[in-house]
Amino acid sequence: MDVPKIRQRRSQAIAIVDEIPVRSRISSLVCETQHEADQVVLDGNENRASLCLETPSPNPDGFSNTYSNHSAPDEDISPTSSVIDAMEELFIHYSQSETHDSTAGPGCARFPGPSCQQINTVKTRHSGRDPKQLVESSFVNSLKYVWPKCPIGMANAPMMYFPTWKDQDIFWNDLRQHICFQGRDFPPKCDRDIWVQGHVCDLNTTEAVVYKAKLRFDHLNQIPKLELEIPVYEKGSRLRRKFGFNQFMELQLLFSNRCKKILSDQDKKEALAKWFVWERHPFLSRKWVALFIENTKPVKEQRGFATHTWIGKHVTLFCEQEEDLNFASSFCGTASQPNVLSASKSSDFVSNRYALLDWLLSLNQNADEPYIKLFHRISLGLSKTTPTITLAEHSIRRRVTDIKSRKGLLMNDGIGRISYSLLQQVRHIMRLDYLPAAIQGRIGSAKGIWMLDIASSPSDAQWIETYPSQEKWDCNWSDPVHRTLEVLTASSELRPAELNLQFIPILQEQAIDQHLMRTVISERIDQHLRRDLDDVKKALETPEYFRRWIQTTASAKSGDSQHIASWFVGGLPMDWPKTMSFLADGGFDPRRLEFLNTMMYDHQMKRWERMQKKLKIGIAQSTYALMTVDFQGILAPNEVHLCFSRPFDNGNGSLYDIGGFDVLVARCPAHLPSDIQKVKAVFKPELRHLKDIILFSSLGDESLASKLSGGDYDGDKAWVCWDPDIVNNFESAEVPSTVSFDEYFRPNTQKLGNLVSRHGEPDYIEAFFEEAFNFHLGPSFMGVCTSYKENLSYHLNSVGNETIVNLSMLLSNLVDQEKSGFEFNETIWRRIRKEKCGGKMFLQVPAYKTGDLGTLSTSSHPIDSLKFSMHQSLNEVLQDFSTYRQNSGTGTDRTKLADFDPELVAYWDDFEKEAERVISLVDSSSCWLRDLRSSLIREIDACLSHWGKAMSGKHPYPIKVIPVYERWKKISPPLVKTSAVATIMTSSFDVGTALGKWELLKASLTFKRHHRCTTRMRRDRKDDMLTPVPIVSRIYRTLRPDRRLLERVLTDNDQDSDDD
Repeated sequence: MDVPKIRQRRSQAIAIVDEIPVRSRISSLVCETQHEADQVVLDGNENRASLCLETPSPNPDGFSNTYSNHSAPDEDISPTSSVIDAMEELFIHYSQSETHDSTAGPGCARFPGPSCQQINTVKTRHSGRDPKQLVESSFVNSLKYVWPKCPIGMANAPMMYFPTWKDQDIFWNDLRQHICFQGRDFPPKCDRDIWVQGHVCDLNTTEAVVYKAKLRFDHLNQIPKLELEIPVYEKGSRLRRKFGFNQFMELQLLFSNRCKKILSDQDKKEALAKWFVWERHPFLSRKWVALFIENTKPVKEQRGFATHTWIGKHVTLFCEQEEDLNFASSFCGTASQPNVLSASKSSDFVSNRYALLDWLLSLNQNADEPYIKLFHRISLGLSKTTPTITLAEHSIRRRVTDIKSRKGLLMNDGIGRISYSLLQQVRHIMRLDYLPAAIQGRIGSAKGIWMLDIASSPSDAQWIETYPSQEKWDCNWSDPVHRTLEVLTASSELRPAELNLQFIPILQEQAIDQHLMRTVISERIDQHLRRDLDDVKKALETPEYFRRWIQTTASAKSGDSQHIASWFVGGLPMDWPKTMSFLADGGFDPRRLEFLNTMMYDHQMKRWERMQKKLKIGIAQSTYALMTVDFQGILAPNEVHLCFSRPFDNGNGSLYDIGGFDVLVARCPAHLPSDIQKVKAVFKPELRHLKDIILFSSLGDESLASKLSGGDYDGDKAWVCWDPDIVNNFESAEVPSTVSFDEYFRPNTQKLGNLVSRHGEPDYIEAFFEEAFNFHLGPSFMGVCTSYKENLSYHLNSVGNETIVNLSMLLSNLVDQEKSGFEFNETIWRRIRKEKCGGKMFLQVPAYKTGDLGTLSTSSHPIDSLKFSMHQSLNEVLQDFSTYRQNSGTGTDRTKLADFDPELVAYWDDFEKEAERVISLVDSSSCWLRDLRSSLIREIDACLSHWGKAMSGKHPYPIKVIPVYERWKKISPPLVKTSAVATIMTSSFDVGTALGKWELLKASLTFKRHHRCTTRMRRDRKDDMLTPVPIVSRIYRTLRPDRRLLERVLTDNDQDSDDD
């Protein structure tokens, strides 16, 4: 076929997919020399976003737009061969479907005829424009191709929708049978529970299905890449419960180093803000609008041997319009909790951004609020919370004034009280096995901490009180949804804490004897590592303690993940701590099974590596506790009260309270010398019921919380240390005077009413969002300024230097930048460094950040010295651990470790013996067993080969392993209709059942053939067969070891050792 015909076929295929008339697309082929025509842009990663072409029409500049297949400057839009093949498949399939039987099943559903798709209008670029405008126009135009375009209306989708697709397995099978998807790898499936819940609408459910996606800005001259994520279960929010969980989508914006200039380029930033705010984004037959944006932590991703850092922003989208779907179905609320009012859709309900915002923030009543701060309050409606009790209006005691000191300073900023009976109800709904002393939550426009009122009794009425410092706007309290108490967290049992890196320079500078302070902390490093080593040995020797050790050493990210969708990958949980728990529950011993032993060893090595890198120093006589206030006025100024709900093991015994100790209290972040304070811990019988929280005095001139880096009682936790070697060698510093930065920046105090006056109703809403998005899209300087301050403090070897204090004050301002709304950019930052930092624009990175052992060993800086001490102590612990493993037969020689389990092979061996017996009795000439074995071995070996190729790819591990696992699961016994032996032996196979005999035989033979190679591969594929779980994954992941039973087991083991 000649080149023109090939190009014509490609054009036809592309046009059919986008529902563009073929002859219009072909006519554009003659326009190749017209360089001023509009672009057809393709995603450069073999993921076709869309092709958006427009009809010839004059634009405001007087030029006519025509079709063209030219790319933007510096952009390669040539489709790859795989994309072209897929397009041609679609074209061929479409052509054949014209005469296809209309009664075809879902597996071969035909394409419908072309629909009239709305065509976007894009301005023509021409050579007379300013080069800067050309770049900006290219950036703006690229945003139009972000959302994949589908034919308008579900009836015109490439595959007809079938109600049976509510069963995910049926949906998946239909996709696999479709001609366009045959032979292609599929992504991981959504969790079954999430898939089912996604088709149900319960507005009051505690957990909700959350839809997420990532939008990557990787190259300035390429279309941002949209990546859909698997839906997950997370706590619901007030807005999701009111409007429906499927009306929201979370979009994570990721900017590479090459694209971070977008955030500092005012024109591009404004263009991106306008695109988010003014566009109705078409996706999945819905029109989405931007609702909220906030900063997120930078995201680090490993690509080969290189680590790439992405700047992150988090955007929440709200669905304003649905096409060809029953919109009311999103509001079919059902009451899942008897105490929570069902939020059903009213007949006059309007689904738009203005209605949502007015319902949440009562716009007319809050016209005098700064609009940037009001925008920030949207986050309260999006907070992931647990709904509990809907209170009557009279049960909400709204106090008129806060508690203030003689100087007029707030003493209860962000905290109120809750009655005993109401807290008991909260405990019941949250299914807690204890009564928390305090909860962090939201109700109406109020947020913060509510602590148990010790004066109330169980027989009292249910009530909660709010103070002006807690209420963030004038709320419509008549709405029962706003009167529902929503809980974020509850106080819980306290544990020993680690010393934050920011505390070390302050402890050193405020020490009476600085050398002694450094020596004591160095000793704590060694003690911490020794305790950790003892725990590892105990976990290896005691199966019950091994399960407990896994729980306590797993990071919060892996140990408490709510993302149930990704909990199991193939036959094992995704992360290693859960995998170890899974195998331990199946009876596997880390001292016997090589796979589990290696996993445990790697896990512990990574923990120690992380301790050394982050300088994690455990202080046994310290903890983190929620900061609260003594409302009764029992505590004197500079007195604190802390009781424990269970005996607290501090290394020297157990404590029920810390009364009588001098203690240090601090809060992160800590930059100033005064951010750690020495106070007196006392025990007051009147406060004994308030456990696992620390109470500060409500008396005095200034609250203790505000002294700790400007903290409050809105959910902040205090580091509390009663280690006498540290506390007695410390002196508190006075809080320095506030430093003004008015000459550099000022808060944005423009009121919402100003926007109304300037833009009128209802246009001011778009202006409100555009201003807010434009502001929040700017780069965050918090990390940059913090790093600079730490480096300068390091080189000056001081935290109390005037320059360091000024920078610390600047950081306090930057913490509240999102609420204050002041602009802070590179120009301002350069001025501050020049005028307040002695012109030191760039500083050498400290040795403790680079890890240079040569510099660390000779440095006099306290962090460098302690980091080198950590290195030395860890080497000793590693040597001790290596000796222990060698002596126990689990070291490098692995004399007691096995990678083979005869019980796992017995499934297949017993089956072969039984088959041979049946053959001898029924048909001695039968070759069925031999053929079955050969076929199965061939399929299993093919999976191993596919595994090797998949693991060499660049995709994340779950994406790589799922296709291999799915391929292994599809292995079925060959059909033999004429063999009596086959009839007898396959009658109990139960093919397709997760724990059926055929699946167990496959797993057993896989293990038998490949137990010496690719350990992870064989485990991922078969452990769900050989280690069945008799409970669902959602329940299994919440299991925790019984601590009291574990203590008895350890005590019995110690007694047995003594007897021996």
